[in-house]
Amino acid sequence: MIDILNLVYIMIFSPLVCAAILMFFKLVPIKLPQYGNFAISLITSIFTFAISLLLFDYSITYNGYALENNYPICIIQNIPLYFGVYADNLSSIFTLLITFLFIITNIFSYRYLLQNRQGFERFYIYLNFMQFALFCFFISSNLIQSIVFLMVLSLIEYLFANFYFQKPISQTNSKKVFEINILADFILFIASIAFLYFSTLTPDTTSVPTLGFNNINSLGLYSFASLNPLIFALICALFIIGAIIKSAQFPFSPKTYLASNAPNPVFSIIISPLMLGLGIYLLFRLYPLLNLTPVVFEILKITGILTAIFGSLIALKENSIKNICSWMAVSQTGVVVLTLGFKMYDISLFYILCAGFGIMLISYTLNTVCYSTGSQENIKFLGGLREKLPFEAIAFLIGAISISGFVFSGFYPRANILGNLFAAKNLIYLTLLLICSFLTAFYLFRAYFRIFEGDYRGTIEPKRVGRAMIFAIVILILPTVSFGFVFNNYASSIFSSLQYNKLGVSNPFVNVFAFVTSALGYYLAYNIYFTKRISSLRNRFLRRLASGHFYMDIFIDFIFKDFILFIAKIFAFFEKYILGFLCSLPNLITRIVSYLTVKFEAKNINSQFFIVIIWLTLILFLTSVFYFKTGVIR
Repeated sequence: MIDILNLVYIMIFSPLVCAAILMFFKLVPIKLPQYGNFAISLITSIFTFAISLLLFDYSITYNGYALENNYPICIIQNIPLYFGVYADNLSSIFTLLITFLFIITNIFSYRYLLQNRQGFERFYIYLNFMQFALFCFFISSNLIQSIVFLMVLSLIEYLFANFYFQKPISQTNSKKVFEINILADFILFIASIAFLYFSTLTPDTTSVPTLGFNNINSLGLYSFASLNPLIFALICALFIIGAIIKSAQFPFSPKTYLASNAPNPVFSIIISPLMLGLGIYLLFRLYPLLNLTPVVFEILKITGILTAIFGSLIALKENSIKNICSWMAVSQTGVVVLTLGFKMYDISLFYILCAGFGIMLISYTLNTVCYSTGSQENIKFLGGLREKLPFEAIAFLIGAISISGFVFSGFYPRANILGNLFAAKNLIYLTLLLICSFLTAFYLFRAYFRIFEGDYRGTIEPKRVGRAMIFAIVILILPTVSFGFVFNNYASSIFSSLQYNKLGVSNPFVNVFAFVTSALGYYLAYNIYFTKRISSLRNRFLRRLASGHFYMDIFIDFIFKDFILFIAKIFAFFEKYILGFLCSLPNLITRIVSYLTVKFEAKNINSQFFIVIIWLTLILFLTSVFYFKTGVIR
């Protein structure tokens, strides 16, 4: 056990040591060659991947036995703060995923950075700092440490979004990304401080790591029993809202495409469920606490389904490759949030992993397309690349088929989600998810036909990418094809300690219906963007509807123009009349009381009607106080 814990600490601090070495050679006169920076960073990622694989094997072998170790840092107001690790099934799978993706990013980035020739050393320094912060977040033993490293990750994401700081748009967008992230971190920090205060009211809880995840259940039960239910629900709601903002859910989804000025390889990590799922991972950790207040899960349901549908609708009107990838990732993350809202704990984890591989595959494949065509990101000026870049076309098809839910890894979690919703008779959410499947297939195959089919519309002859990029994509193809099958059949042995809700059994009828729904999305994209041949009146209507992006342009104009103006008018009305009345209310009450006092003293109140009104008002006031104070009247 001690050896494993030592290896975990070595794994955590290896990227930090790598970043320090790269910074040293950047500051001293002796410079490392460019391949030296790449080699050191890649070796570090491979080394951490090997340790994370050992940790994952240990977790499976000992049936989810958690390893924990804490080092005290300081004591504030008799509350000890710790830096520690908590390695269980959940953290081991996420650290394994981190190291796997960072190996791919290191391999893929080398050729890309050679082409751009900007900030080569700086890129790998930032990349290793990001890996270190992610390790400290995912293997954190307590809530305070998790929030601290969420803030560190917000700073690193800002640095990447402003990587090309010479561009004014990079500076503007990076500030907006940072503001959104810090808002989420601040909300989570306030919720953590409130929970810390109420969970450490007894001396027994101050001897354990501050808000440690190993005893979050008992701390939650104590707080729930000792607090007013409304205050406890408010704390849980703050955690939910912070996680929603951090995960770029609607209406905070623009966070993703605002980071589009980051270098393409790391942009693929920013929009992956690895980064978008930071808030969701925190909800996984706090699940025993949130489960005590079921009402907050309604927020997750509504937010998740709105994000999934609106993300898909916006993706089908985008022509920029980065924006398509951004909204694809946002839409899939919305499905994860929706699933967690229905307390399908295992299925939401299953979906975030399967969707993550598909999103990364499509994102890196489109990065190679940009690299091959001279950084062309507008799909209107692409086309006909299937013959020039056949491997990229196949890789994109595999990712699109998986995310659409036809076969491969994407089929299994979607089948479980739809089967559970059908069994629970949640037909509204089931219908909305089927609509989302239709839209997902439509915008993915729209992108495929516009990029890889037809005639090439670019001005630069596409060139073939290097073997390193191809190798990185091949590595991503393997889990995209096979991970869903492995997890679906061996989840009980891999995640035995996480089964708050088992995967369930998919329904064959629902699976067939979902397949047909996705196939309709493919058929519509095929007829509009490939054959461009639609004859019947019904199909002409669908063509006009799809060409108009399902009226998404009108909706976006409404959201960002008319709706914001409408909200501004409501606030202006509220400020002018409601707040004005509330501000003048004390003065009005004072005047009325003074008037009545003077009249009573002068004995000038002779109206029986006026006295009856006063008594009725007094009785109504006392009845209201009695009701809200005791709750006797029902």
